[in-house]
Amino acid sequence: MAVPPAAVRSTDRNDREIVTNLSLGLKRPLYTSCNQHSHPPAHTERQENRFLCLNALPRMPSPSPSRSPSRHHGEPSPFLRLPAELRLQIYSLLLLPRQATDLLPSYEKVHSSTQDYFDYDKKQHGTDLPLTANLTHPHLLIRTLDPDRYTHRYPSHRPHPLRTSYSVRCDRFRSACKSTTYHCVNTPRIEDQLAIMRTSQRIHAECADLLYSHYTFDFDTHVEAIVPFLSDLTPFARSRLQSIRLVKRALAYEKEFDRCEWSNALRYLTAQSSGIHLRRLELGVVAGRPGENGWDRVPQYSAEYFRTMKDSGEEAGWMQYLFEFRGLRELEVKAIVEHCPPTTNSEAIAKYVRFSASVEGGFREFLRGQLVAVHA
Repeated sequence: MAVPPAAVRSTDRNDREIVTNLSLGLKRPLYTSCNQHSHPPAHTERQENRFLCLNALPRMPSPSPSRSPSRHHGEPSPFLRLPAELRLQIYSLLLLPRQATDLLPSYEKVHSSTQDYFDYDKKQHGTDLPLTANLTHPHLLIRTLDPDRYTHRYPSHRPHPLRTSYSVRCDRFRSACKSTTYHCVNTPRIEDQLAIMRTSQRIHAECADLLYSHYTFDFDTHVEAIVPFLSDLTPFARSRLQSIRLVKRALAYEKEFDRCEWSNALRYLTAQSSGIHLRRLELGVVAGRPGENGWDRVPQYSAEYFRTMKDSGEEAGWMQYLFEFRGLRELEVKAIVEHCPPTTNSEAIAKYVRFSASVEGGFREFLRGQLVAVHA
């Protein structure tokens, strides 16, 4: 057997002849069994990346002396000399969904800690085709992962995901807590184009600004995922967020843990230290309607009624945290209708039904007067 030019022979303690490749620094027995050849190299298991988190998006390479600005006399690249409007159009072609079908959800039913009011199987009217996304206001559906799925995907012997984990109430009566994390249901197919963000710091900032400001981050009723998701973003990413959607279960009998989840999420969204400056808020309110025509004879609360209630300090506990939003330019308030018992059951149900009938009327008018900034 010919010895490679950059190799030497030696023997080990078992008198086996060994060839050492000096150029590669590798040492192996000259004659080995098939089993020894078949062992794959050790590797670490890849952790799942967060979507749209700057800690996981492509990073800028460290500056190299060979690429110092002095060699190029400080001249910017031809691309950066283009007008900002043209650069944004190029970024949008690479990083934003081109078709509404690019944002279709996965349709995988994941039973998490709370009821999800998003209809994943919703069809276009009169067809069997799925309802596609609205590219004018595209939504990223951020949901809580099923705790059992989380345990199966990340058992104790495997590394935890990069996402922050948190506890949720997950059994039928919501009396037990389990650890889980969040996930994006309708991740856009833009992975192959993210390499542009490694080009320069300026391009990275412009692309990230476009990504975070373009989407509405939709949490539905999964408000316990708001703080972990936003905390995982960098301060720059949080500062670029423009729009969020969430749903409040404004039920007649509110549980204590519902109040805690809601108050913690909205305190974080409105805290100055979080660095979040929302411009658009979509608020869904679960509204109870007793029967198909249950609101026909129900008197609605007017906007003046809610203003009086606020001034007297008698507003519902969950509403007070909404008043901390500042500088909103758009506010959408929609009733998410579900069946509820008749109003004759109790006084609390009667008030809840009357409030439900007012969600898209007096309550919407009242909130817009309180939260939306008036621009000259």
